[in-house]
Amino acid sequence: MSRYDGLSLSQLIDLMHDIVPPEPVSLLPTTVGWWLLTGWLLALGLIALGHRVATYRANRYRREALRALDALARQEAGASQAVAVLLKRTALGAYPRHEVAALQGAAWAEFLCYSSDNDPEVRAAASALAQAAYRPPVSDPRLMAAARRWIEVHRA
Repeated sequence: MSRYDGLSLSQLIDLMHDIVPPEPVSLLPTTVGWWLLTGWLLALGLIALGHRVATYRANRYRREALRALDALARQEAGASQAVAVLLKRTALGAYPRHEVAALQGAAWAEFLCYSSDNDPEVRAAASALAQAAYRPPVSDPRLMAAARRWIEVHRA
């Protein structure tokens, strides 16, 4: 005969042991490999962040040129000469002076096309942009759009 024979259900329940939960599992890595992987991932993240900050700082001249172009676009009078000056100033900020300063006419138009990887919008208006500084001021939305496109896409 067993020692549990004749006991009621409540007496049997009183004889049961409490459930012992397992110890919680730590979320921290315990082996060296995981710590090395964590270190590599943190280093890659810091390098990517540094590259992002450097790119943002390097493109400051673009943001300033786009702000100046927006200000010119708000003016009602013809701003084609001012757009030409702005493009030259932007190019001087992005490229070495000896490569850009003396360019004019067809050479300047070719530079605009080449530096924008022959963007179709820039190529279509390159000659007008190159001659805009030497012609009477006019309001031409096509020139503004091409100038904006060149500022956005040129390689520096």
